[in-house]
Amino acid sequence: MTNLVIADSEIELIPDRIASHPSVRATSRKRNKKTTECLLDSSLHYAAMRSLQDGGRRGRADIVHFCLLLALDSVPSREGKLRTYVHTRGDTVMEFSPDVRLPKNYNRFQGLMESALTGGSVVSEGRELVRVSSESLKSLLRRLGGSNILLTEKGKQLTDSSLLGGSNLVVGGFPHGDFQSDLNGIEFEEYSLYHARLMAWTAVSMAIAWI
Repeated sequence: MTNLVIADSEIELIPDRIASHPSVRATSRKRNKKTTECLLDSSLHYAAMRSLQDGGRRGRADIVHFCLLLALDSVPSREGKLRTYVHTRGDTVMEFSPDVRLPKNYNRFQGLMESALTGGSVVSEGRELVRVSSESLKSLLRRLGGSNILLTEKGKQLTDSSLLGGSNLVVGGFPHGDFQSDLNGIEFEEYSLYHARLMAWTAVSMAIAWI
């Protein structure tokens, strides 16, 4: 079994700090939800996010959406050889059942993630499709066990794709910068899939093809 972990993902509910901003309140009214039950979105809330720490990289649920579409509909996932997890900047972990059929439409995906993050899970016809827990990246990797591989442009060039199978593959779910989670005490190898920077979903698609 290979575990794909989309780590330090910039997907989160709107923080209290900017809940009263006009752009945020407009989203709340449009979605008919409490402000803090809506996803932070950099394309809608850019002006409000300037007051947030790391505001320039937050509010990118679209990155997670692209990565999940590729992972959950992949052949390894369908055959039970791949499990997918999303770890967020707030140390929340979402575990996705192989049975989940992720919405391709971003607005529907947004609603699914809001339900998961506010309710702690998504259940359909008695099956838990998404499970949410409070857990750091370090804790998640320890729980999963096995070898850990970070896919990063700073890593050494991967020459043996067989190393990816059966490991915990960690891909950054953020638009730029570096991993922010504390991984002290965790053994891992850093590999690069290409000689230049790749978008997260491109790294995911390449890695899955090599499992």
